[in-house]
Amino acid sequence: MLSREIQNLIPKYSILKEIHQGVSSTIYLVQNSSGIEYALKLYKKTMDVDHFQKELNKYSLLCNVGNQDFIRYISSSKEDKNPNVNYIVLELAEKGSLDNYILDQKHFDEKTTKIMAWKIAHIVEKLHKLCFSHRDLNTHNILVDQNYNLKLGGFGSVEYFLSQNGKNGLLKDKIISTNFIAPEVSRQPYDGHKVDIFSLGVLLLYMRTGYDVFTVHKNTIYQFIKGHKFEHFWKIVELNNAHLNLTPEFKELINSMLEYNYKKRPDISYVINHPWFDDIRFLTYDEFQAYEKTFRKSLKKIEEAIPQNEYF
Repeated sequence: MLSREIQNLIPKYSILKEIHQGVSSTIYLVQNSSGIEYALKLYKKTMDVDHFQKELNKYSLLCNVGNQDFIRYISSSKEDKNPNVNYIVLELAEKGSLDNYILDQKHFDEKTTKIMAWKIAHIVEKLHKLCFSHRDLNTHNILVDQNYNLKLGGFGSVEYFLSQNGKNGLLKDKIISTNFIAPEVSRQPYDGHKVDIFSLGVLLLYMRTGYDVFTVHKNTIYQFIKGHKFEHFWKIVELNNAHLNLTPEFKELINSMLEYNYKKRPDISYVINHPWFDDIRFLTYDEFQAYEKTFRKSLKKIEEAIPQNEYF
């Protein structure tokens, strides 16, 4: 569909450009009459109304729980009383997604990776405490605002994860498979929180090495993980990344997060309290602020090296 046709369907906003095209929706950079910019998620006509309503409920609930680490929900076609199209309007992450930074930087150093992983893990912890699992943690759904704060978006695959007796129940519905998804999802049923841990492990490995090992060697890697042959796993990872000097603590954390048997895979509390994070965990408030300042400078430096047209 041409932008002019789309623009006619959404008269309340001016469409500035396309940001991202997914399987069921396209995200646009838009502007309202006051000049404020947002991200508008426009759903394809093939998506049924019930599916859209379900996603709308997730966004409106999670984006307005008072958590600044989640992308905020602004409005929707339903609230705007627009019967011609289905869309959701969200807070704009002005600096784009983590994709931009990794693709340009190739990988992050140990210090930058650690503080980013620390922040992301705490965001996931907040989501899990609300009894939700994200199920689509990847570099595109980790967003960066104008102050270089990391925020979580992409709530279309989020699912409530609590049974009637107050204990975690298993999920059965299918989700679109990506290279960040745990192997048990295809078998079903699965533990949504443990799926997030696996995805977070893949994300952490990707941030540190810049190597999407699950794309290049997916079947082989799953077999190594299933057989607990992590020495072979790391040989593949380090084949072109020996210069990174990956620490034993980092490897042990990744090994635990990528555990093939989800029942033995740790929870988010284990990840946050892992020894690899000790040099962050025991910082004073002032020391942590200085650490964060260095982190923001690192992202800004990377951003300045990326062509402007790769951003929103």
